[in-house]
Amino acid sequence: MKKILTITASCLISVGALAQMQFTKTAHDFGQVPETGGNITYRFEFTNVGKVPVIITNVESSCGCTTPEWTKEPVLPGKKGFVKAIFDPKDRPGIFEKEITVTTKTEQVKLEISGEVLPKAKGVADLYPRVIGTLRLKSLNIPFANIYHTATATDSLPVINTGSAAVRIAFESVPAHLSVSARPQTLGAGEKGSIVCTYHAAKKNDWGYVTDKVSLTLNGAGGKGSELVVSASIDEDFSGLKGEQLANAPAAKFALRRVDLGSVAGGESKEFSIAVTNEGKSDLLLRKASSACDCITLAADNPKSVKAGQTTELKATFNAGKLKGKISKNVTVITNAPRQPSVTIGVSAAVN
Repeated sequence: MKKILTITASCLISVGALAQMQFTKTAHDFGQVPETGGNITYRFEFTNVGKVPVIITNVESSCGCTTPEWTKEPVLPGKKGFVKAIFDPKDRPGIFEKEITVTTKTEQVKLEISGEVLPKAKGVADLYPRVIGTLRLKSLNIPFANIYHTATATDSLPVINTGSAAVRIAFESVPAHLSVSARPQTLGAGEKGSIVCTYHAAKKNDWGYVTDKVSLTLNGAGGKGSELVVSASIDEDFSGLKGEQLANAPAAKFALRRVDLGSVAGGESKEFSIAVTNEGKSDLLLRKASSACDCITLAADNPKSVKAGQTTELKATFNAGKLKGKISKNVTVITNAPRQPSVTIGVSAAVN
């Protein structure tokens, strides 16, 4: 690591022959500045109060948002030089404090600029960043977080028609467990509305994090890039279990929480297994075992339940495919064990 020598003013004065910068001020507060007003600049001026020329060897800023400029030629004794701080407020709303370090052959000085960037007023593009035709949307995803497997939930997505003509919003390829509609169905030019989605978790009959896609059409036309993603994290409701019910519930214990497959050749497949024991008093149901990576495939004939006191193995295959280097993926197992219904198993490999 490169070390930078800092010499105090008292030491410099005692040496006498060394150059020394004396700044008029070492900190500047810009106050409030607009985010869209462009770069702001402050010029720090100094006098060489030493007996030899000052040569600035380096100027560094604590942030890429601040660009320094400075006197490049030697500053003779008694003469003046400068260090300029140029700050870009774009996309940086809020309070800021930035530091500039000025280094010469004999000393180091820290300068500071500060202030508050006033955020720009948000326009339609900021409030509705996603685009489908003339329709702008707040998002292309409607999320349902932690919904119980027997529950029904409704959420909405704000939209606006930025076109010069009215558009009729409709939906295609809607799964049976979703109800999707536009309110109003026809949006006039410049009119705001919303897409309303109701999720019927019992009809989905799935567990954990799941996604579905719904095609949106405008005046009957859809196509690529006009899909909405509806996501949900579906959990089992254990809130009604009390005392004896909890005591007699299943309990899952996994032999390993991380599987190291070691070295795997590119394109090679490698099988592995995950052992799980039911330490509870009733049947352990293995609701779902899955991986977010296509490189891991769970066996289709994996057991669906484990009797109390018994152990089973969930089989899986890792396919290295075109992967390279150190790989870390996860397998998620969801059960009916109330104390720990979801367990994540790490899977690692070194693909050559």
